[in-house]
Amino acid sequence: MKSVDEIIAIYTARSRTNDNAKTKMRELRDYYNGDVVIPLPELDGDERSAVANLLGQGLDQTAMRIASTSPDIVCPPIDTRTKRARENADIRRKALFGWWENSRMDLQLSKRARHLIGYASTCTHLRFDRSTGAPTWHVRDPLTTYPATMLGVDDMRPRDVIFAYERQLGWLRTMYPEAAYQFGGDGTATEDTAIELIEYVDDEEQVLIGMRSFVPESLPFMSPLSREEAKTIVVELERIPNPLGQTPVVCAQRISLDNAQGQFDGILGMYQMQARLMALEVIAVQKGIFPDTYLIGRAGETPQIVNPADGLTGEVGVVRGGDLRDIQTQPGYMTNPAIDRLERAQRLTAGIPSEFGGESTSNIRTGRRGEAVLSAVVDFTVQEAQRIMARSLQEENRIAIDLCKAYAGGRKRSFYVNNKNAKGAVDYTPNENFDSNENIVTYSHPGADINNLVIGGGQRVGMGTMSKRSFMAIDPLVEDPEFEHDTVISEQLEQALLASVQQQASQGAIPAGDLARIMELVKNDQMELAEAVEKVQREAQERQAQEVPMNAPEAQPGLALPGMGAEAGVAPPPEAGPPQSLQELVAAL
Repeated sequence: MKSVDEIIAIYTARSRTNDNAKTKMRELRDYYNGDVVIPLPELDGDERSAVANLLGQGLDQTAMRIASTSPDIVCPPIDTRTKRARENADIRRKALFGWWENSRMDLQLSKRARHLIGYASTCTHLRFDRSTGAPTWHVRDPLTTYPATMLGVDDMRPRDVIFAYERQLGWLRTMYPEAAYQFGGDGTATEDTAIELIEYVDDEEQVLIGMRSFVPESLPFMSPLSREEAKTIVVELERIPNPLGQTPVVCAQRISLDNAQGQFDGILGMYQMQARLMALEVIAVQKGIFPDTYLIGRAGETPQIVNPADGLTGEVGVVRGGDLRDIQTQPGYMTNPAIDRLERAQRLTAGIPSEFGGESTSNIRTGRRGEAVLSAVVDFTVQEAQRIMARSLQEENRIAIDLCKAYAGGRKRSFYVNNKNAKGAVDYTPNENFDSNENIVTYSHPGADINNLVIGGGQRVGMGTMSKRSFMAIDPLVEDPEFEHDTVISEQLEQALLASVQQQASQGAIPAGDLARIMELVKNDQMELAEAVEKVQREAQERQAQEVPMNAPEAQPGLALPGMGAEAGVAPPPEAGPPQSLQELVAAL
């Protein structure tokens, strides 16, 4: 167990070590939000940049492609020979999908993809929710995360982690009323006063510490050392033991040579320069429209404006002893080419194709070049990011299973899973059914977004290297593969039935009245074709039974459909009775 002073000392050391990296993260965040500071005196303080935000565009587009497809989970049984082990593996898989759904993993992956591409890292904190009896995933901001040193990109489990962030005193008063009084009891704080929270997590405990720094009004003339000691309030808000025995945090990093590098770190200076040049261009254009006017005196005279002119009211200006002269400024001819070169350099450096913004330099009908550009620029970035995300999710699933066993090992849990690859009810008792935490998280086609995934899957089905059922399982547009498979079979049978009806109608084998009756049932009564055919078949049999005796040779068994014994008006063989049901009709197709 670590004391409050030890935790603060660790946080202070890590914040100093990571100061450059955090500064870069904050700069990227500001540029992503469009908060670019252009130090020009001619500009208003609240004037925003007039440059296209390629950073935000590239970051969002790349992240959306990473999160456009969902990963799958495979849980291998500890013993493939036993039915119990196989059942437990299936239960474990369904439970993991249910936990993902409860934590809105689809939205979390979008957020985590932005962190990984922009900040070069993503951090997830797992907690056990006693109200639901299930583990929950929480995405933490890498900007406020300080993990212990990790050994390479394959090391995602830090020894301990510190999260440092701010909350208002009003929030603290709701959550920790007694501690809030210690921060604001002297009357120097308001509800909006910022309180720094330091959250420490390791394999033994979770500690939350609150800090407030201020200068008391009663100590205006103290020495710098005394002032520093007097203006910091530290309060331990809570300390919770960790029965898991491991740090429930996973931190994944983007692959680079040494220091973590975000995809857009290299364009920050270009973006700043482009914004500066664009601001100068705007200033020059404004001065060209509204030129600067100077009063120039004559020799031996003192210039004076007697009455300023006003174009709106028609007031005529009067000047004595001098002349007014407008000085117009034209934008430099090299400004626009320089801006264009900087934009191109940003696209090349960060891999931001023009197609991200809706532009296309290729044929609109085919789009072949556009697809080739996107594949060359984006696919490998998306592929690598998805592999990192899959590895992180795999570690998180292990922690989630261990959390259930540590906090509610003997408690039975039941819920319904709505994931397309694991749909249905699941019942489990962690200590009985979770015989292992092993799992494998995979993307069906790493690097492919939703469109490329559908195209690639369709090509594999066409080549015979993938079954239609397997493709339905990975198709993002198919929510229920089993239902979709049954629907496809039903549609194919309906098409076969329709073709049969059309063939017999063209040959005159179906009476016009029966054909009109089928059309009426389908069109007006909104009846399925198979139901309509079966209904008209029964009606025809009843009608024919009333017209002639049952044993008469001229009796016709209903509609003259293939296999129904009335083809071309020929009576069927007596030993092979005519099919009398839709099931027999379908069997005959």
